[in-house]
Amino acid sequence: MCRLSQQTAVKFTQDRACPAIQKSSMTILARLSVGRILLHLIAMLGDRSVRFHFEGIARELPWIPSGLAMLTRAPSRLLAALTLYLTQPIKHSITDSSADLQSLAAVLKRGDVLLTHGNSRFAALIKCVTRSPWSHVSMYVGPLDDSPDPLCVVEADIAVGVRSIRLSELNALHVRVLRPVGLTARDRGQLADWVVGRIGSEYDVAHAWGLLRNELRLRLPDRFRAAPRKIACSATRFVCCSLLAHAFAWIGYPILPDQMRVSLSVAADPASLIPSDFERASIFEAVGGE
Repeated sequence: MCRLSQQTAVKFTQDRACPAIQKSSMTILARLSVGRILLHLIAMLGDRSVRFHFEGIARELPWIPSGLAMLTRAPSRLLAALTLYLTQPIKHSITDSSADLQSLAAVLKRGDVLLTHGNSRFAALIKCVTRSPWSHVSMYVGPLDDSPDPLCVVEADIAVGVRSIRLSELNALHVRVLRPVGLTARDRGQLADWVVGRIGSEYDVAHAWGLLRNELRLRLPDRFRAAPRKIACSATRFVCCSLLAHAFAWIGYPILPDQMRVSLSVAADPASLIPSDFERASIFEAVGGE
């Protein structure tokens, strides 16, 4: 009987000591960063406040938020670096010095389309993929200021987005002027005004990538060609071709697919226009040489 009483007393003492030991252990753990992380992990097993515990762990590991922020910024930084690389001119290329900008300006009218053979790495990539000498398309909108060399051309640039430039800033080895057939002066004014109104819009990188991907698919043998993907054509972001395609469609003068090159595997589509398609379209006539 006495031994039973002693065992009961020992068990009672241990039962009272366990919470104190647990409390002491948790206090010690709570003083250490590693201990607090361990407590959060243990607590996550018993409740549903996962977000609360993740935030607590993040506070103990200050590099986690900064690391996540770096990962978030990484795609945009990589894209900016790639854009900077692609916009650099190709070394040892010589610009055609015979191009007379004054003669070019003399023949231009509002709404004229300018096909250009560029000198950047991006231009070289486009020419290689599309197998065409033309890498860029822009529009002459008339003088936008009173300077001797005024802003007068609107283009969608990969680095800047939709912007106005001077004829002297075309950065082209060759230029061809295409004039839409059958437009009145009023139509030309509306066309140019619409394009000018898009200045400041962003470049549509996703659309540009879709165009390059579809062009590369055309170079595969027929048995390896996958079904073409529909290219999303944004109304707020543009590539050079989609900017002009939107403008002509807005005045009721669309660049129709049946006037473009038509592949047996890819149905032509205004969203799939590339610079050389403008040269092949019957709605334009060439009014200037290269």
